[in-house]
Amino acid sequence: MVTIEDITKAYIDCRKKKRNTNNAIRFEIDYECNLARLTDEINDRTYQISRCLSFVVTRPRYREVFAADFRDRIIHHYIALRLIPILDKIMNDRSFNCRVGKGTLSGVKQLYADIKECSNQYTQDCWVCKMDIRGFFMSINRLMLAERVEKLTKKYYIGDDKEDLLWLEGKTITNSPEYNCIKKSPLELWNYIPKEKSLFTNGENIGLPIGNLPSQILANYLMDSIDWEIENMGLKYHGRYVDDIYIVDRDKSLILKSIPKIRQLLSEIGLTLHPRKFYFQHYSKGIEFTGTIIKGNRSYVNNRIVFSFKNSVKELEQAKTIDEIFYAVSRVNSYLGTMSHHNTYAIRSDVLVHADIYNKVYVGGKYEKVVVKNKYKYREFVRKEINKRKWVEIGLASPVFQEPSK
Repeated sequence: MVTIEDITKAYIDCRKKKRNTNNAIRFEIDYECNLARLTDEINDRTYQISRCLSFVVTRPRYREVFAADFRDRIIHHYIALRLIPILDKIMNDRSFNCRVGKGTLSGVKQLYADIKECSNQYTQDCWVCKMDIRGFFMSINRLMLAERVEKLTKKYYIGDDKEDLLWLEGKTITNSPEYNCIKKSPLELWNYIPKEKSLFTNGENIGLPIGNLPSQILANYLMDSIDWEIENMGLKYHGRYVDDIYIVDRDKSLILKSIPKIRQLLSEIGLTLHPRKFYFQHYSKGIEFTGTIIKGNRSYVNNRIVFSFKNSVKELEQAKTIDEIFYAVSRVNSYLGTMSHHNTYAIRSDVLVHADIYNKVYVGGKYEKVVVKNKYKYREFVRKEINKRKWVEIGLASPVFQEPSK
């Protein structure tokens, strides 16, 4: 049986960084009743997944995204809070995605360390191979994934709400959001998406909705069997971030022999290697992984990140309102945070020195961050205080409640 305390914890986890969205605010106005109703629906098995939003993002490429309703996001976090601790214990240590301490930077650092160790401090030859899976999320069979997750839960999960978790997992994974959604983007944008990369056209029960938390976590789990098999082939230096796989080894033939085996393993779960996104070179030629290019003992960011960084600085130049300034600063700092880990000082300094932003921000460190000037910080403080008073006027303090004590 699901308790109100469990759903409340999932709600608190869900609303982080989402509290100012319209759906979150509507839910929070009467959160106690909404959480109680959601709990009862799960226990009564009357819970139904709500209508979601569907839209197309255009950068870095055209991609279809599904945004679940806020109450369904709570269920996503309820599932994640129970599965993530299990997955962290059983998954291969060389997968980097949706895991604490294993983001893109960790994956890049591991690849850097693998090349350095395999080449014996760059004194011996070694080879690097990078592969990409074709239409990864949109090629996954939901029924097959639901079956695997069910077996995982039955084997490892020991909570009192085991049956409820199994029911919610099955309902969430096998849901077909394309049949119950509102398209927010202009319909002509879907014409730019290949048929095999859209839930509307790629086949029945095929594909996971990009934008849902369970899609990321469970797709990562699905690939875990491939990670272990690569290791069993005698390939010590390997790693994966979502569907990007790399292998490093001194024996060129061993890597080449592993490719057909990997292709066969992927076919067993309905996936295929991308025929054009295959890279195999001597380590000195460099290799790109998660937006970073590692070449010898140096690392750079790719042109797409540089282009996006320049665009974020332009947004800051054009920002006029307080909201626009703070939003643009957060974007610029996001790129600076990524770039500062690599050999990008010349790029950062050149862009920021020539930018018309110094009436709004200070530049800190060695062009590692931008800080909003105090006059704008004061205005933002006043704005937040006014918003707090509005919350009080409608009967809600902020924050609404504290996390339940353990």
